[in-house]
Amino acid sequence: MDSLLMAAGACTFGARLCPCFVSLRLPVCSSRRLPHYELVIRCASVGGKKKNSSSNKRSQTSSGSGFGTKIAAKPSWDAGVLLRRSEQSYSHLFAEHSKEGEVREFVICVRQNDNKSSAVLDDWLPVAELALVSEIDASIALPAVLHVLCREVAECAAKGAMSLRNIPRNCLEYAYEPAEGFHEFVLGISLPPQDNNECPYSVLGLPQGAPVSQVRSAYRTLAAKHHPDKHVATNVNNAELEFKRVTRAYDQIKRTGLAKDGTIASYSSLGGTARNGLSNPISINSTNLQDELPKGVQAAVRQLDSEIITRFLARSCARSGAAAVV
Repeated sequence: MDSLLMAAGACTFGARLCPCFVSLRLPVCSSRRLPHYELVIRCASVGGKKKNSSSNKRSQTSSGSGFGTKIAAKPSWDAGVLLRRSEQSYSHLFAEHSKEGEVREFVICVRQNDNKSSAVLDDWLPVAELALVSEIDASIALPAVLHVLCREVAECAAKGAMSLRNIPRNCLEYAYEPAEGFHEFVLGISLPPQDNNECPYSVLGLPQGAPVSQVRSAYRTLAAKHHPDKHVATNVNNAELEFKRVTRAYDQIKRTGLAKDGTIASYSSLGGTARNGLSNPISINSTNLQDELPKGVQAAVRQLDSEIITRFLARSCARSGAAAVV
């Protein structure tokens, strides 16, 4: 008996070094026979230990930060999907707030923010319309809004001109102006169309691309000549028609944005001094990019008419002497 206990003690000491389980099994015995003891030693499964070890290792790998750590995939932004959602929101904003007059519209422009000679877009290009419902002033809300909707605006530009997809979003800067000012001073749609698509220079008796000084002089001379107040009643109707024709031609030349030397002026100079709503440039990068609109602000964008984008892109390319690639 003592020898059995000594063996059990030895195995118990060994169990501290290896995963063994030692027990003494006492069988049921009759009164006629002395009890005997059976030493039973069970060793833990080595394979089970490896299995647990490997599972622990996997859990450490998945949650740790060392070599082999699985890095969670960053969410990818599909600009096309974002723009479609924004265009739907644009319609909802008008449906909910247009009756109260709470919706204000703006035109958003983009340009390349570096001044390299190889810049694809070195002048402002109108690409999007923005609907804003805000409890705070637009001059405060819109810069924050553009930091949220810059992906959608960049997609508007890319859809309007495929060549602009080659410009990374972090190389673009933005500006905005009220839609009313854009349509009045930039597009000039409030003015009647030119009769029979006449060349405005021909109406003023000038060659194509005449300097601004000659345009102004010719307009003043013809306007004074055909002013209705200088004609008798029998000829006042014809004089009034000719006066309007000369005025439309002069306005059309002004809207092309001619500089003092007769070249095509920058986008910001269109409309003359009466147009003063174009904002300062707003630059956006990964550090100041925002994910949510400010509290109390609702906004959405949609693409500007593609014909308008193409028209202004061609104008920008002509100004820089580059070929228009759309």
